[in-house]
Amino acid sequence: MSKVPATRPERVLFVHAHPDDETLASGGTIATLLELGADVTVLTATRGERGEMLTASLAPLYGDGPRVAAHRETEIAGALAALGGPRHLWLGGTGARPTDLPERRYTDSGMQWGPDGRAIAADDAPADSLTAADLGEVVDDIRAAIRSTGADAVVSYDDDGGYGHPDHVRVHHAARYAARAEELPFSMIVDPATTEPDVTVDVIPVRAKVRAAVEQYRSQVTVDPVDPADPTALSWVMPHGARHPAPAVEAFRHADAPVAPAPQTYAEMSRQGKVTAVVVALVLGLVAGGLGTVTHQQTLGAFPIGMLLTTLVVVGLTVGLRLLYRSRAMVAAVGIGVIVATQVLVSVGGQSSPLVLANTAGYVWTFGPAVIAALVLAWPDLSGVRAAATAARADAAAPRSGAPARRE
Repeated sequence: MSKVPATRPERVLFVHAHPDDETLASGGTIATLLELGADVTVLTATRGERGEMLTASLAPLYGDGPRVAAHRETEIAGALAALGGPRHLWLGGTGARPTDLPERRYTDSGMQWGPDGRAIAADDAPADSLTAADLGEVVDDIRAAIRSTGADAVVSYDDDGGYGHPDHVRVHHAARYAARAEELPFSMIVDPATTEPDVTVDVIPVRAKVRAAVEQYRSQVTVDPVDPADPTALSWVMPHGARHPAPAVEAFRHADAPVAPAPQTYAEMSRQGKVTAVVVALVLGLVAGGLGTVTHQQTLGAFPIGMLLTTLVVVGLTVGLRLLYRSRAMVAAVGIGVIVATQVLVSVGGQSSPLVLANTAGYVWTFGPAVIAALVLAWPDLSGVRAAATAARADAAAPRSGAPARRE
């Protein structure tokens, strides 16, 4: 069930491992969401310090982590601008780090190609790498990003990171745990040719933006020229030499889809649920009325313990149901149940019935439940005012979609 208020656009957080992943894996969806007015944030875990430098002019940077990082920061800035300008955060930095912790950088863990052509872990991941970090710390940083952006949904890789890169796998697990902890839906980027997706996005209409974004990553991929016969076609050559065609759709599968929450108030219940709730409240009233009629005359010495306890039971039932379910119908059902049970038991006993006597306890029990129910029924419902005030505060405190993206 969406938590997005009607007064603001949906906010989506994409969590990726390195610069270029956001464009190559989900650039079409990011551009599409931005065109539709969504508030999109890209959270990047590392700066890809160990990535290849494909062009001759950039080759001297290879192996120099800080220089590679600085260059790839410029690449991702250009790519995000080409996609439409989503907000950008670095994992461990401002907006993606608990405020009581000093900021930190997670570095690229590196990888190597396995015998099956899929990525496997490198043998020399540095101590400050993403995969060497405590998973709980990474999860907390992503949770901080969720909160700072007011995200309504989280998107990242599937459980093998798309192609096995250890940083991708770590990001998948951390983002999934963070979304679950924040009670948000989590969607995984999947290949529709091998996995049945829950959602597909037609990215052909934004193909020009995606091409412009991919072209920013000259250190990582070589983009094929535009095909005059098919201008919407897009493909690039990866560092290991494989040509990768951009799909016409980007696909996603939902993981840990939140179970529809149980109704929190009477108004949220189905018609059948409302009928059931009223019947249950009536039964509770009948039970309380029967027990109260039998016990309200009990005393403890001179103390009218029965009168006090039975009155408290009625107050607890009516006030509790009104606060918990915000339902006058359920309160009325309890009151009717108490009165009906009392009158039935008195009528069964006849005029000489010892159950309800003409004394203080008898008068309190005869009229008290009706008075209590009437007072609780008259109690004004301020929940709508409180909800509106809470939503207004949350919207005022949350970042606006027009806010400038932060660059590091």
